[in-house]
Amino acid sequence: MIKVFCIIVSYNAMPWIERCLLAIGNQAEVIMVDNNSKDETIAFVNSNFPNVLIFPQSTNLGFGKANNLGVSEGLKRGATHVFLINQDVYIQPNTVSELVAFNLDNPTYGLLSPIHYNGKSTELDFQFSKYITNSPLFTNQFFNKEANPKVLDVFFINAAAWLVSKACLSKVGGFDPMFFHYGEDENYCQRARFHNIKIGVINSTFISHDREERESKPKIKFTDRYYTAYKKFIGLKYANINMPFKQKEYRTEFFKALKNIVKSLVKLNFKEVKGYYKKLSLAKQTKKEILNSRFINKSKGFHYIS
Repeated sequence: MIKVFCIIVSYNAMPWIERCLLAIGNQAEVIMVDNNSKDETIAFVNSNFPNVLIFPQSTNLGFGKANNLGVSEGLKRGATHVFLINQDVYIQPNTVSELVAFNLDNPTYGLLSPIHYNGKSTELDFQFSKYITNSPLFTNQFFNKEANPKVLDVFFINAAAWLVSKACLSKVGGFDPMFFHYGEDENYCQRARFHNIKIGVINSTFISHDREERESKPKIKFTDRYYTAYKKFIGLKYANINMPFKQKEYRTEFFKALKNIVKSLVKLNFKEVKGYYKKLSLAKQTKKEILNSRFINKSKGFHYIS
């Protein structure tokens, strides 16, 4: 029997959560993992959507770990599929059933997503349009008359709306906890490809991703966002199990940091010395996480969600 759970990770979700849940309707049961929201999200959902299973957290676990909790709960309750959906995403009617139907007919696809429009549904989501057009698989398929017109094959699609089969989870597992927020979905797609799981966009299904009016914050040097972005960069590059780990190449991360430390010392800029030393320490720490990640993720199993 097919059983689908929508998994939503919420954090201060009041601007979007009502419309998000109304759009899901009775397409699937909903599990919400709340990352310690400071607004009225939990109280509002409890009062207006009593069928939603909410798991409040005392701290912000980040996107990947919180999703892993929701997926694990879904599997405990008999899920054959989970549909990961952002709190600022609104799905169209029959989205879940169409994705599941395609997956049942095409089980080699373990990860499926709808077409992503912007919040007003007036044009493609900007980032989504970049992802698909930059994919060689999509480009080849676009000019291949024998390709399946219902699915667009891609190497990567962001995790704003993912249908993931239990068969995929049993091989790839959940999100790698090395990534706190951003990068976890790209890492997951790398791992799916390693285990010969296809990733597709179903062009008869649609979502609206309501994010275009939010300004992206600049990554100021030596702030938490700066170090998070750096860890994401080296994590995606060196934890990619489709590529060999090159010890010599990774050492350049240390050498670049050391070179900048020396330059900063010469200029007596001790603030920069401290900042680059922290970057050097992060590169050393992350190397251990990367090697552990590669060891775990090359094997099949319910990693991170068992």
